[in-house]
Amino acid sequence: MIYRLPELSDKEMLMDYVSEHRTNGENSISASVGMLAGEFSDWVNKIHKNASIGDEEWGRSLMYLCLNEDKLIGLLSIRYELSELLRNRLGDIGYGVRPSERNKGYATEMLRYALSVCKQKGMDRVILGCYKDNLASSATIKKNKGTPVFEADNYNEGRISQYYTVDLQML
Repeated sequence: MIYRLPELSDKEMLMDYVSEHRTNGENSISASVGMLAGEFSDWVNKIHKNASIGDEEWGRSLMYLCLNEDKLIGLLSIRYELSELLRNRLGDIGYGVRPSERNKGYATEMLRYALSVCKQKGMDRVILGCYKDNLASSATIKKNKGTPVFEADNYNEGRISQYYTVDLQML
């Protein structure tokens, strides 16, 4: 799998990705915060800025396109300088896989990669969250190394979310 920041030339590929989610009845697309809210070029520029110098809200973070050859498989967000408030609400890692590519091990691979990046960034532990009814995401979290520890359930945007911590020193 290839992990890279989005470029302006990726717009059509990303719109196809969004379209597939919507066709599948999904309006909330993981790891795509702000992509559809304004100008695509502003979104790409913000991602590149956050990767290098960060901003007040998100700190430094990475938002990768995850590609298998030329096909966009999913999006991966690695937030390694979040405020404690956002960290506890969103978690340090967010990922999503396009509907036609699910159940092929991509989410597990993406999470494993994200955990290694967090460790390289000097983090000792990460917080991972998923909606309680997202059994596939919960299973992905549980099968990755680092022995995830269930921390809490809480309400997040009208749904129950579950939060886990992973001790990166165990990796």
